[in-house]
Amino acid sequence: MLLETSPTDRPPVARLATWPAAVLVGTAVGALTSPAQTLLGDTVLSGLTNAVGPWLLAPFALGARARSTRAAVAVGVLSCVAQVAGYYAVSAARGFAVYAPTVAEWVVAGVVGGAVLGVAGRSWWTATGRWRGLGAALLVAAWLAEGIGVFGLLLGYAGSAVVSCFVGVALAVGLGRHGRQHRALLGWLLPALAAGALGFGVLLAVL
Repeated sequence: MLLETSPTDRPPVARLATWPAAVLVGTAVGALTSPAQTLLGDTVLSGLTNAVGPWLLAPFALGARARSTRAAVAVGVLSCVAQVAGYYAVSAARGFAVYAPTVAEWVVAGVVGGAVLGVAGRSWWTATGRWRGLGAALLVAAWLAEGIGVFGLLLGYAGSAVVSCFVGVALAVGLGRHGRQHRALLGWLLPALAAGALGFGVLLAVL
C-alpha cells in the first residue's frame, strides 16, 4: 500500500471543509493561469503557466490535509477538475476559443493526476515504513520529468527546463524536512521519475 499511517501523525492543519476548499483553490489557480500566460509572455517563467507541474501542487497540498485516502483522492480530483474549469472559463471570457474535446481530455487528465497527487500528498504527511518518502518523490519527479523530458529534450526550452528542475529540487529539500524524509525520498526518486516520464509520454500522446 502507498499509505501506512501512524496514529500520532496527523495532517498538518486542523481540518476545515477541504472539499469546498478544493473547488475554490482549484478554480482560483486555473483562473489565474490564463492571464498569467499573457503577463509572463516570453520570459523564462512562462513555462510555469504552460506546464503540468504547477497544477499538481494544489491536489498534493489538499491531499496532505485529507482525513483518509479516499478523501485525498476526492479533493485531489476536485481541485484538478476545478483548475481545468477555471482556466477555460477565464480563457473563454478573454476571447480565446475553447474546444470541448480539448477540455474533456484535460478533465480526464485531471481526474487521474488529481487522484494520484492527492494520495501522494497524504502519503507525504502520514506514510511510515517502506512507503515513507514515496509521496514526496512523486511530486518532485513530476517537476523534474517535465523539466528534463518535456521542456529540455522535447521542446528545447532551456530556460523553462532550468526553472522546472529548480522547483523540483526546492520541493525535494522542503518536503523532505517533514519527518526527515530526504533519504527516503531519494530512495524513491528513480522509480518515481520513471513513472513521471511514462505519465508525460501518455499525456503527450493523447493531447
